[in-house]
Amino acid sequence: MKIMRLFAALLGLAILVYSCDKEKEKDMSTPPEIYEFSAGTHDQNCDTVSLGGEIIVDFKARSLNDGRLEAYHIEIHDHPPSGNPDDEYLLMDELFDNDITFRGTKNATVHKHIPIPDHAPAGEYHVEVVVFDEYGNTADTDTLIYVVE
Repeated sequence: MKIMRLFAALLGLAILVYSCDKEKEKDMSTPPEIYEFSAGTHDQNCDTVSLGGEIIVDFKARSLNDGRLEAYHIEIHDHPPSGNPDDEYLLMDELFDNDITFRGTKNATVHKHIPIPDHAPAGEYHVEVVVFDEYGNTADTDTLIYVVE
């Protein structure tokens, strides 16, 4: 009988120790995800935009760890014929770190209209998006569009 009591006490102690909440390690290393990304016009199949028009940048982002989304950055620049980065025409280079529809969320949708000045050079443009989470992890995506006269 003593063995049975001892076994029951040890089993109870094991269950108690096992069931005690230990603080779970937070998942902080998984980067966020960018999906359903597009840049161009309202026509999803069109990567050509006219001078004086606008580039529409759409994407969704989600945090894949225990944290929240923090900010996103959009850069749009051309690829000059010289190949020299100093000759690039920078259409946009902006960090959106106070967007209340993005910051502090687990999932967000971004829809931006970026005007193209009439004096911008025609040609190939590189659209880059980077998303940051609160732990400093990043995800990025990019595409090419063509600005025509």
